[in-house]
Amino acid sequence: MENSKAEIVKPNPKSTINSYRSFGYNLATAIADIIDNSISANANEIHLRYKWNGKDSFISVSDNGTGMNKDELVLAMTPGSKDPEKERNEKDLGRFGMGLKTASFSQCKQLTCITKREKHPTIKRCWDIDFINKENEWQLLDYVSDNSFLQEIENQESGTLVLWEKLDRIVSDAEADNERMKNAFYEEMVNVKNHLSLVFHKFIESKRIAIYFQNEAIEPYNPFLLNLDPKPERGQTETFGNVEITYFILPHMSEIGKTNYENSGGSPGWYNAQGFYIYRGDRLLVAGDWLGLEKKRDYSKLARIMVNFTNKNDFNWHLDIKKSTAIPPIEIRRELSRIANIAIMKSANIYNWRGQKTFSENGMVNYEPLWTDEITREGIKKYKINRKHPIIKALPGENNKLIGKALKLLEENVPVELIRSNQNEDPAFHELEIQTDMPDDELIALAVELHKIYVSQGMKTELAKKHIMSSTPFNLFPLINEYLK
Repeated sequence: MENSKAEIVKPNPKSTINSYRSFGYNLATAIADIIDNSISANANEIHLRYKWNGKDSFISVSDNGTGMNKDELVLAMTPGSKDPEKERNEKDLGRFGMGLKTASFSQCKQLTCITKREKHPTIKRCWDIDFINKENEWQLLDYVSDNSFLQEIENQESGTLVLWEKLDRIVSDAEADNERMKNAFYEEMVNVKNHLSLVFHKFIESKRIAIYFQNEAIEPYNPFLLNLDPKPERGQTETFGNVEITYFILPHMSEIGKTNYENSGGSPGWYNAQGFYIYRGDRLLVAGDWLGLEKKRDYSKLARIMVNFTNKNDFNWHLDIKKSTAIPPIEIRRELSRIANIAIMKSANIYNWRGQKTFSENGMVNYEPLWTDEITREGIKKYKINRKHPIIKALPGENNKLIGKALKLLEENVPVELIRSNQNEDPAFHELEIQTDMPDDELIALAVELHKIYVSQGMKTELAKKHIMSSTPFNLFPLINEYLK
């Protein structure tokens, strides 16, 4: 290769820096990437500030980390400043040496970094895309638009402030009195707050960092909802190399009440939040995704699985620059699939138990639902009344034509569309129904009457009990058994 050297080719500054603007960040993921740098710099206090002023709006992220000297600052502002394959400190949330630049340029045209290392002077450097496009040179500037930003870091022992101006991707060229753009800007910042609350919840919960949003501390949002009462079931943590996996099963919605259900996301929040939560060094990368191993289903929405790996596994997990995607390596996919199946079955069992709780002394009684389902030759799902159910079997003249027609009429007019509409509008209509262990008097009376009918037909008392207590809805209330004598 030494004998084959030809030309040295340098990327065109104008086209290269503009291509950095298209890495697929949104505002929330871009700001999270900046905060990663603060955490890697050992900051324990981070401030996110912003001001709406039309095209002169700004966003800043400042910290009390170790800061940088001049050489370190210039290196940090240089694209591709770190070797991605170099071993990192376990607390380092970076990888490619690109995050500061690509995250910033995805949202703004002017990036200023002000920093101070302890017992060193405060220094600043600025990238301005308009200036680079004009000069067609990789020209850093010793510039800050307002000395108040400089003073903020000057007043600290050490720290760094990242300032975004010319927010063309967020506010375009809007004037300050544009109410529509102003409201959209504020809504985006609320989305950022919620995103940071989730992505860095482990850091905030453990008090390793405090993140302030316009001087108000951000509260952590734990996706495993450990503050619920009753608490979610927590599986045993399994370790595979540098990867830790723990599943959580949320309680049924009816157990926590309507207010807690809605405050914790509710449906479709719970539906969309099921699946894997992938962390890298406690920093959330992927939230609520089955990673192609399973698909989202209604009965699995109580299952959430925490997966945490170290930065030594970055390449195995195909970590991208945005740190918003991760693909599990082949050797661990089987374990993830196995644990996912366990969690999904536990979630499904909670739903099944609510509708199919069976009373039996020996556990061998067959369950008789009131409704069953079947698929027709045309592949259509139909719902049928179970003719073996004790209530149906006890109907007077159960086999006569009128009773048969009535049952068929009910089956052909199940209000599926109405149920589906109500479920889509607000699943709480169905899911928050509280089931107690106390049957009402009418249900007890019906069970007693059925028991008398069975016994009068020559069935032994204990067998009659088992038939009744293994069918819906009697199976939900073991107390009814005490009345069957």
